Amino acid sequence: MSPASPARIRRAAARDERRQQLVEAAKDVFAQKGYHATTVDDITRAAGVAKGTFYLYFSEKREIYYEVVRAFLQLIKDVGSSVTREVHSPEEFLARAEQAALEIMRIFTANRQLAKLAYRESMGMDPQLEQMLRDFYRDLARVEADNIRRGIELGMFRPVDPMVCAYAHIGMIERVLQQSLHRDSGLPAPDTIVRELMQIAYEGIRKR
Repeated sequence: MSPASPARIRRAAARDERRQQLVEAAKDVFAQKGYHATTVDDITRAAGVAKGTFYLYFSEKREIYYEVVRAFLQLIKDVGSSVTREVHSPEEFLARAEQAALEIMRIFTANRQLAKLAYRESMGMDPQLEQMLRDFYRDLARVEADNIRRGIELGMFRPVDPMVCAYAHIGMIERVLQQSLHRDSGLPAPDTIVRELMQIAYEGIRKR
């Protein structure tokens, strides 16, 4: 197969850039107006492109909404996966876990409306989106279970069922994160929230 010409590479890059431009615009508009109130016209207007350009990349509004939600959920999973990367001691584990937790708090705070959209408005919208969310929770639980297994290997945690523990941690953390999306949540600063959550999550499984 002959290599692609520079012109072809530039055209492909431009298409990718235009598609991402639409996704970023959709993310902002969905966050401001919600899924149901947003129109394709709103998205293309925010992106600064013609309406016909939208349909070169997406068949309907729902499809770009999937892309926005999928990217947000993937970001959360990627942060969770960073905890045990190149970790060789309990101290490194705890430092990395705290760093990841703070990053997730930052993501939720910076994307407050989008997080509400992904977690609330998406539920019950259609079977495909519900399956996406189920897959997200399953994948996130596997990530956290791997983190717990690494903690057991490092001698930090007593033997537990990693998946049960993972889902328990996710449920606790998610509830606090969702409450933190409200400006009048009554919760303390993010670093205090993270310290409290880590102590609750890890103290109960600490190896005595």
